[in-house]
Amino acid sequence: MSQTTLFEGLQQETTAKTSGPVTCLGQTFASEEERRKHFTALLREKLQDPEFRKIEGFPHGEDEDILNLSDPPYYTACPNPWLSEFIAEWEAQKPAQPEDYHYHREPFAADVSEGKNHPIYNALHPTLHQSR
Repeated sequence: MSQTTLFEGLQQETTAKTSGPVTCLGQTFASEEERRKHFTALLREKLQDPEFRKIEGFPHGEDEDILNLSDPPYYTACPNPWLSEFIAEWEAQKPAQPEDYHYHREPFAADVSEGKNHPIYNALHPTLHQSR
């Protein structure tokens, strides 16, 4: 019996679904597999940087384990070095707003009924309120 990686089945499924070109963070790859190989190699290099490992929340583990649990750049089992690029891409895709546009919404302020004597609570939990 051989040990498989967490994403092995997912990789096969994804490869079957997307056999054509894939664009990720402004780069085009022949397939999902090529995209994954490219970003896994970049993550492998990044894991060699001692400063990167000092980031708060960095996991205790072997590089190969981190790489096997990651699907870079979308998900990494360590701090994601592509997060700022994803945010920049998302910002670039947002529709342009007029120069004087200002986002403003009033906070929700209303009376909220709570407690175990509310009719909906009683309907969902009828046995809790039967007379004894």
